[in-house]
Formats: sequence, C-alpha cells, structure tokens
Amino acid sequence: MAVVQSRASRWWNRAAIVAALALLVISMIPLYWIGSTAFKPRSAATTVPPTVFFAPEATPFIKLFTARVQQGGARDEAAYAAGPW
Repeated sequence: MAVVQSRASRWWNRAAIVAALALLVISMIPLYWIGSTAFKPRSAATTVPPTVFFAPEATPFIKLFTARVQQGGARDEAAYAAGPW
C-alpha cells in the first residue's frame, strides 16, 4: 500500500535531509583539518593564517616509523620463535 504524503510534509522531509547533511559536513570539518595537517610540512602546518592548499608529504610518517624500528634494536630470534603467534 502506498503512503500518501502532502506537499508540505515532503518539503519538510527534504529540508530535514538537507539540514542533516549540512550538519554532517560541518561536524566532519575538524576531522578533515586534523588529517590534512598530518600530511602538511611543518612550515605549512604552523603558518598564520592556515594554509588550505599544499603539496602533501609522507616524510613525518616515514621518520616516525623508522625511528621506532631503529630504537627497538636487534630482536632475539629464540624469543621471537617461541612466541604464541
């Protein structure tokens, strides 16, 4: 059975959908800002006013993960082989 809706109720439904989408976009802006800042070079991340368009780079992530691997030192092969994995 089809649901009968008036013109006004359809308009309010569409307005509610548009409002919900607008709130979703507005609430996602801080997450975009955090994610984009992670890929900015340090000079672009700390500028005032903030830069919106930039050339992304992965150098900070490469430095982070290689520094952690280098700090770990050599692993003990016997302990590694006896692990539960």
